[in-house]
Amino acid sequence: MKKTFTLFVLSFIGFSSFAQQVNSESYDELMKKSRRARTMSTIFVATGPVIAAGGIGTLIYGLIQNEMAEPESIYDINGNYVGEAPAKKYNSEITIGAVGAVVGLGVALTSIVFSNRAYEYKRQARKMKLKTSVDRFKIPGLQNSFANTRVTQYKLSLVIPLGR
Repeated sequence: MKKTFTLFVLSFIGFSSFAQQVNSESYDELMKKSRRARTMSTIFVATGPVIAAGGIGTLIYGLIQNEMAEPESIYDINGNYVGEAPAKKYNSEITIGAVGAVVGLGVALTSIVFSNRAYEYKRQARKMKLKTSVDRFKIPGLQNSFANTRVTQYKLSLVIPLGR
């Protein structure tokens, strides 16, 4: 009997220590993190193409203006032709447009990371979990005493989330 009881207690302690997780988060916390990550993913997937389109538009504007730019004629006070000023270069518009297009694509692709993270949080929240806990509660009248008697109850529970 002692061997059976000892084996039962040791296996019970072994199962409970195996079931405990250091960073065990509740279903609600994980679902909140999932919603936040999904929101960030939606924001990035919406703003990324807008930034990229603005960058491409600025890039095209700079390229067209570079091609169409003509040198300016310079005249003196009397109206005599002095020479030509070189055509204005639109290199800053081209550079800003290229950087904007790359940043927009980067922001849009970053949404993939947040989408995957949201999926992982949701999957982790929906897993079955074996939880252990110890509760101390009062039982009035236990062992001929009043409400001061505390009894320790060891609980082992299997949590199966049934949410969406």
